[in-house]
Amino acid sequence: MKLLFVNSCVRAESRTLQLCRAYLEGLKKEWTIQEVDLQKESLVPYTEQMLEKRAADIQNHDYSAPVFQYAREFALADAVLIGAPYWDLSFPSSLKVYFEHICVNGITFRYSEAGLLVPMCRAKELLYITTCGGYIGECNSADQYIRDLCGMFGIGDVRFFAAEGLDIAENNAALIMARAKKELCKL
Repeated sequence: MKLLFVNSCVRAESRTLQLCRAYLEGLKKEWTIQEVDLQKESLVPYTEQMLEKRAADIQNHDYSAPVFQYAREFALADAVLIGAPYWDLSFPSSLKVYFEHICVNGITFRYSEAGLLVPMCRAKELLYITTCGGYIGECNSADQYIRDLCGMFGIGDVRFFAAEGLDIAENNAALIMARAKKELCKL
């Protein structure tokens, strides 16, 4: 079975990435892990010209262009892990651009003749791992956005995991991270 790891961590020493690696370590024996490192990919937001080309390809049911690679990989994954630090009430912009590239009518979803949304992704579960220097609380716009996308893709089991309070002076960040890694190993 294949797990797709969407890595939107910007820093090499990212605490979110540390948690993701700890989680993935426990899966290596049973899963084939494919990583998409968004810092190494050349994804850019769509321009008008890019959208026109994409729309024409979709209309012609021609999904051979490289721009559809990410949607194909996502649609064929058996499970998905997203690692994204908590930034500006959600996640880094590279992840939003990635989502734009995987939302492809005919690959990750389609519409029925009656105009109803039909999910097309194989995955039934998605785990989203994040870290935060403070506390997220109710200020997490990523949560609902990702749940809505997963609904469109047919992914019913969506879980969020956060290690919070890592930059608060009186907190022991190393202890918080150790506990988080231990919790992730139980998932």
